[in-house]
Amino acid sequence: MKSRFDVIIIGAGAAGLAAARDLSSAGKTICILEGRQRIGGRIWTIHSPDLPLPIELGAEFIHGDAEETFAIVDAGALLTYELPQTFWRSTRGKWRLEPNFWEEITRIRKRIPAGAHDISFADFLKKQRGLSRGLKQMALHFVEGYHASHADRISAASLRASDEEDEDPKQHRIANGYDAVIEWLRAGLHPQRADLRLGSEVTDVSWRRGEVEVQTARGETVRGKAAVVTIPIGVWKASAGIRFDPPLREKQRAIEKIEVGHVVKIVFRFRQRFWEAADFIKHPLAFVQTFDRFMPTWWTSAPARSTLLTGWAGGHAADRMLAQGRSAMIDRALDTLASTFAMKRSEIDRLLDSTHMHDWQADRFSRGAYSYAGIGGDRAHAALAKPVAGTLFFAGEATSGDQTGTVAGAISSGKRVAKQILAT
Repeated sequence: MKSRFDVIIIGAGAAGLAAARDLSSAGKTICILEGRQRIGGRIWTIHSPDLPLPIELGAEFIHGDAEETFAIVDAGALLTYELPQTFWRSTRGKWRLEPNFWEEITRIRKRIPAGAHDISFADFLKKQRGLSRGLKQMALHFVEGYHASHADRISAASLRASDEEDEDPKQHRIANGYDAVIEWLRAGLHPQRADLRLGSEVTDVSWRRGEVEVQTARGETVRGKAAVVTIPIGVWKASAGIRFDPPLREKQRAIEKIEVGHVVKIVFRFRQRFWEAADFIKHPLAFVQTFDRFMPTWWTSAPARSTLLTGWAGGHAADRMLAQGRSAMIDRALDTLASTFAMKRSEIDRLLDSTHMHDWQADRFSRGAYSYAGIGGDRAHAALAKPVAGTLFFAGEATSGDQTGTVAGAISSGKRVAKQILAT
């Protein structure tokens, strides 16, 4: 087995595969080391022959324009569909449509001053006058859910909206499944110049300018002229993470300013779409905020018709759920669902067909969901992205300052490091 390459890539998620595709196409020999027995990283799609849509255990949406992702969608002839921008609020069984949801969120974010001393988003909200309690609560739950963040830890400065920002960002799903994007990237690897090795967990990286040696848990030694590190921020922070020799002290300072998002995502498959029978819903049911302490957000597959309903908890709600254990988490979520739709729990249980979830926090190859900037860390993602000595390069959503936490950010970061390497 070949042991020397031009570039070693650690991680076969969207970032690593995007870098490998561009580098191998440009003539570089590549070795991709992936600890899991599958590619895709935090994209994990389950296909069931008796369901019209795949089940996404990880990444699910294309947020906004996302040129990097849509370029693959177009090149791969993938099918996407736009989600209805209908957001409901359900409080103690009372439902309310929020027709200006995105506009309200953007208006609050535009209140965040530029260049001021950074504080948490929670502290920023406390200082705001003229905002109703309900609007503050909606913003708090949105930031914890959408960014998988803890509102008392996330940088307010990192959430500031620009004057040019779209107040109604579109969101799409890939009907084929997000793994179709991963497969397109993998299919573009040059067959003679790219070596993909699954089950190769990296433990040590020794380096000096122009030379890298990587050790894996199963005893492999791989050498190269450069390395691309795409590990998630949770792995960066783990005490049992990859050892670098010499240590990357500047990177550690950046990592200290980046937080690990916590998420619980549970996809429920029911025998029928009972939510469509609710007579108080006069618009398509896409997203629902319940303000529940354990499972505050729900969404359907609208406009596609399926019997899937997804529960989502981020930040502190996710922490409360994770403390319960798997069976208790499912139980809590179903209690919330019954309360939200004013149904008996026994009826929900009768209609339930199957439950699908993955604990990304317990997964040692992710150790959390996606990243967010801590207080004073709105520039930390850019600091993590900077190459070291023209030898070590860094990619992944945690290195994307403007598309943090997204697949598009991961893909663009992989393409960025490919350009950096080819320019050296």
